[in-house]
Amino acid sequence: MAARAADGPERAELAVLVDGPWQGRWYWRADLTAMQTAARRYPDSHPAAELRTYTPTETWTEHPVEPGVTGRVWRHHPTTTTTPATFWRST
Repeated sequence: MAARAADGPERAELAVLVDGPWQGRWYWRADLTAMQTAARRYPDSHPAAELRTYTPTETWTEHPVEPGVTGRVWRHHPTTTTTPATFWRST
């Protein structure tokens, strides 16, 4: 895997989804961006639609099994489109 090297130029960027429903997955950034674009056609309730809610951070992390390979951390930011239910109790 070619990735960001600590002492060299950036060749291709890896993205790691660190939370949310797609947690722990690693993608090439270009592929993740394409997947996010494609996810726009899905309704909010579809699992693939969750990819739209990931955004990059300025944090990098080491790959768990590839020594020397790092990826940019992407965080899940779910949107809340529903209003929480209100419960009333009469006595």
